[in-house]
Amino acid sequence: MARLEVLSPSAMGVVHALQLEQTLLDPAIARPCAGIRRRWVSQDQEFDDFLCRPGGQGFVVDRASFDARLREMALAAGAVAVDGRLLDVRHDQDGFELTIRSAAATTRLTASLVVDASGRPAVAACRLGAERILSERLIATREVLDQSGAASQEAVWLDVEGRGGMWNYSTLGPDGRRERWSVHRGESRRRDRDHVVNASAACLMRAAGNGWIAIGDAAVAFDPIASQGLANALSSAIVSAGAIAYEGNITPRVASDYSAFISATFEYSERERSKVYRAMRRN
Repeated sequence: MARLEVLSPSAMGVVHALQLEQTLLDPAIARPCAGIRRRWVSQDQEFDDFLCRPGGQGFVVDRASFDARLREMALAAGAVAVDGRLLDVRHDQDGFELTIRSAAATTRLTASLVVDASGRPAVAACRLGAERILSERLIATREVLDQSGAASQEAVWLDVEGRGGMWNYSTLGPDGRRERWSVHRGESRRRDRDHVVNASAACLMRAAGNGWIAIGDAAVAFDPIASQGLANALSSAIVSAGAIAYEGNITPRVASDYSAFISATFEYSERERSKVYRAMRRN
């Protein structure tokens, strides 16, 4: 989906570790973000200036362009792309067998290691027996407010407004597009995937196992109000890569430690998220 997301200053350390600074400086992919302007109904507007945070800068990222660039980098590093839908994953003493269906054919692959980066569905992890725990069902609806703006690298703000437990945020992308997302509880009957997405807070009870690991939204998906999605995707990727490089695979000990870390991160995020919603309801 062509959506805008914000990388906060706290993510700059992992951006540096992954050597993605130049990617974020590409004017087709991102633009500087000055910070967050929040307003909870009758309260005065609050300013969260990113210059005052460790890291000192943030970015509004066009996810479609960013993801396409990461794919290009992966292919240039030697990855081989097999496009299709994962139908099945089987694990035995010899490793994994994956069945992938595309429009042209059904392909079977064998691997000694599986990294699930499939997003919220966690298609590989769930087929390997992982259970997804839903904290709260949320949906987010996208509205493009304006597409007439010119491409710019001028710093912009993320504007957040909340009322009675419902909230929305809006900002400008590097191409000048302004979009707004409205987040609320429940489900949507709309089928327009370009404008309605699952925004639920959820976590795998077990985010890794012998020979496999889930990263990003596949492992833990945050309410957008936490502004952790993209940062978590990058940080969990580098953690899993480090574990694989050190151990040679995902061992039971690594899987246990990683799962505990993912659970603790989610629990902390949920406590902080509750505080934000309580503040909204009081006004």
